[in-house]
Amino acid sequence: MITTVNWIAAYNHLFPLLDRQGAPSYCSGPDFLRMCQQVDLGIPNYEQLIESRNRQRKSTSRKSFYWDVIWGMTEPQRFQLFRLFIDKLSPYAPSEVDLIRTTVFDGGYAVPIALVPADLWSSEKLNISLKEIDFAIDAQQFNRATTLAYTCLEGLYKAYVQKHVPSKADVTDLLTLCKVVKEDVSEKLRSRGAFPEQIVNAIPTLTHAVANSRNGFSESHFADDSQKWLATFSRDLINSIGRLLLHFI
Repeated sequence: MITTVNWIAAYNHLFPLLDRQGAPSYCSGPDFLRMCQQVDLGIPNYEQLIESRNRQRKSTSRKSFYWDVIWGMTEPQRFQLFRLFIDKLSPYAPSEVDLIRTTVFDGGYAVPIALVPADLWSSEKLNISLKEIDFAIDAQQFNRATTLAYTCLEGLYKAYVQKHVPSKADVTDLLTLCKVVKEDVSEKLRSRGAFPEQIVNAIPTLTHAVANSRNGFSESHFADDSQKWLATFSRDLINSIGRLLLHFI
């Protein structure tokens, strides 16, 4: 069943780390706002915020305005912000960060993002989409996550074909693109000697899984936790295939 995050509990786990004087986890007011601006450029700087709160006769204590800034964000933005803090604080307070991770993400870890080199076809779109898969899952937008997964695969395959098999650059169907990529990767590896063919043979199987999750497995087929599993599985497949192809492109 889809659950709602207890943001108050999440914040009560986070703030003591940010308030730990003299510790690497300490986060000053200006530093906190700069972190928030990575998620929302509309967040004011420290001087602007304090001036505004003084005019409104609101508390300027760090605990008060940190919470107000977080609560003023959209829920997807809060997910992004907590992910940033989890990544930043994990080396300094692993057990406390695990509590935050469990509260916000139900203990889940994000899969490392496979970035596409900037000189390739639509690389900016691909980079953004790969990052947004995790954000969509965090926000429980599972259909969006599987659609993004499909888009990422399509872009990765087109980038590969454009570089290595330009004669097939007009191919648009995902499964046909997959076949072209798989055959070319196999040929390149075979020219170097023996290689684990099962890994390359898995590319079309994984692609069919992502294509089916996008085209046929709607919420009417997979509800709540099953739909989350499907979106997460698709994300993992994209990153696995992406890392393999990036060795060549």
